[in-house]
Amino acid sequence: NYILDNIPDYKIHGKSFHKLENNKLIISGHKSDSDIELLRLDSKYDTLNIIIRYLLMVKHQFIYENNLIENAYVSGQFNDWSNNSLPMIKNGDQFFLDIYLEPKKHEYKFVANGKYVLDKNNPNKVTNNNSGWNSIIDLSQDMHRKNHQLFKESKQDNILSFYYLKKNRLDFPSDLLVLFNNQLLGEEYYSIKTNGKVEIDISELKDGILRVFAMDDSKNYTIENQTHIQNGSVLTHRSDSWFYSIIYNPMIDRFFDGDSTNNKKVNDPKLHPLANFMGGDIKGINLKMDQGYFDDLGINTIWLSPIQTQPESSWVEYMTPNRSFTGYHGYWPIKPRQIDKRYGTPKELKELVENAKSRGIKIVLDLVTNHVHQNHIYYRDNKEWFGKVNRKNGEMNIRLWDGATRLTTWFDSFLPSYDYVKSEEAMDQVIKDALWWIDEYDLDGFRQDAVKHVPHKFWKKLTKNIKTKIPDKVIYQIGETFGSDDLISSYVNPLELDAQFNFSIYFNVRQLFSSNNTDFTGIDKIIMENTLVYGPTHLMGNITSSHDQLRFTSYADGQISFDEDGTHRAFNNPVGYVINSSSLSKLVNFHAFNCSQPGIPIIYYGEEIGLMGEQDPGNRRPMKFELNYNEKQVLEQFVRINRIRNKYPSLSIGDQKVLISKGPVFITLKTYYDENVLLVINNSANKVKHDIDIPVPFKNARDLNTGSIYKNKGRILVYESKPYSYSFLSILN
Repeated sequence: NYILDNIPDYKIHGKSFHKLENNKLIISGHKSDSDIELLRLDSKYDTLNIIIRYLLMVKHQFIYENNLIENAYVSGQFNDWSNNSLPMIKNGDQFFLDIYLEPKKHEYKFVANGKYVLDKNNPNKVTNNNSGWNSIIDLSQDMHRKNHQLFKESKQDNILSFYYLKKNRLDFPSDLLVLFNNQLLGEEYYSIKTNGKVEIDISELKDGILRVFAMDDSKNYTIENQTHIQNGSVLTHRSDSWFYSIIYNPMIDRFFDGDSTNNKKVNDPKLHPLANFMGGDIKGINLKMDQGYFDDLGINTIWLSPIQTQPESSWVEYMTPNRSFTGYHGYWPIKPRQIDKRYGTPKELKELVENAKSRGIKIVLDLVTNHVHQNHIYYRDNKEWFGKVNRKNGEMNIRLWDGATRLTTWFDSFLPSYDYVKSEEAMDQVIKDALWWIDEYDLDGFRQDAVKHVPHKFWKKLTKNIKTKIPDKVIYQIGETFGSDDLISSYVNPLELDAQFNFSIYFNVRQLFSSNNTDFTGIDKIIMENTLVYGPTHLMGNITSSHDQLRFTSYADGQISFDEDGTHRAFNNPVGYVINSSSLSKLVNFHAFNCSQPGIPIIYYGEEIGLMGEQDPGNRRPMKFELNYNEKQVLEQFVRINRIRNKYPSLSIGDQKVLISKGPVFITLKTYYDENVLLVINNSANKVKHDIDIPVPFKNARDLNTGSIYKNKGRILVYESKPYSYSFLSILN
């Protein structure tokens, strides 16, 4: 997955407990005397240095009591919700399983005689985001916390300087480990100065990633510090890089109707108005672009919902209560290379792309590769390309998202899923279609739908074709996968996708920001876990909501809860107008948080004004442009936050240290070569006075919204935050 072309015959250098077989590295788990091991791989052509980090697991015993069942299994995020891979041992009336798990939170259920049940002896549960609950255990207290860290300090010509902090104080590292593009750099490239600062000379480094680890006296290393080098220098806010993206996602049919002549509703008395076409189109997005909406908002990438031709009629979903829907959303394609006339014409899409590029805005298209509608020409002419909807046991293989059916399940009885495992011909054709869309419309990337339901070999072949046939352009691909971090991250590598939605952050923090009694205790652990999985810099997507999730403001306002059936509410008892203005302030705080984290902030249309909604189709209400006072205030705050994110690279690719995460207060410091930015969030109804211990030398701080200056008191910054507020402060030396 990491060596794209002409894979050489690598061998492990020296003696090792590990094995390398057919370019697959098998790690023994035999721990070294340090928490990091450097493994060297040699070939005739080059040397690679692989960093292995060891994490101590936690032993946990699951117990399920029931004398009326024959078998029981444990199913959870840690085994991607498999219903048979972790069998429990029966002893009398009880079933047991001892297992080693990572030191973090884990969601799980028991599978008793084939039925999923909660752990009745565990009162802790969390919504499963599908109108139900999962049991949850928290093993994060066993995580070994890093009490030392490297911070980017400054850049002088080609010399990069770093602080080494231990227990929040400047200190001296015992040693360094420095790599560039997985090549170990010798001591001629770096030094530890008498004041403890680390200096690295990048004058001979051109394009790639500089990775730095500092070691303490106990041979424990910091988390890695990453610097992206482009044309021999570090990235600045003016660099053309996907790291600096802010993505806006309009659902075409729901955004703006720019051409009423292409409107065509489906005539079906069973259809709820929200499940029908509403008239939004490509021309409408272009008109809003001409009016400066996206420029003013401060976004630089637009993710378009799918645009392939959809069925003419409505269809009844298989699952009860058997509601009727249309393909207004674009996810039921029937033609591979044709734009639905209700969305617009090829000319209008080309005009949109050209207009966007003239403004520095990239265009990403939502691509549906897992399935088609049964009226699709491929299903009509090539049924052997697709799997069967009936399982051997007679069960319908519909919406069985995980386990053995993950790659074969259908989304509905009229949505056949490709069987890429058995049909190379289907895979080649869909990849040809994807390349055609990029070439025909000069697209900048894809949002890939239903990633985990498509085999890895598809993503590898697609990405290799893109990189081979479009070598001079960086095509960004972000996917959507619901599951564990291990599952999500398994698709993120150089030969598959650039990113996925960062659900491990989203699902853990959205309840904190929406609460009336927020307690941010533990959010630092969540951020650390995320860093260990995806690295300190990455291109994952940070969301406050999406077309598959409840609108944030709806549950922040108390009008709907996480465990409700959001689709039922959309049809039968939709949420109303915002009642509490604080709900909108919580939304703004959430967006500010997303913009302070690694990854790419993604704004689902309407989030920038606090649009209300339940789940499909309620979370896809028409966009509003005639705004009331509160909506204008939210929009203004989104604009301010986006401008700050665009101007200060520390927020996207800087080093992070969470200074305070307690009660309603979250304070984090981001540093990036001569730039230090502090984010202060108060998610409560009261003013809060903060004594902030700043770990790097500073003279004062400037509020990036108001311009107010705050002087230091020794190492302490005294700051008072307003109720339900965020503040970005520039820390000045």
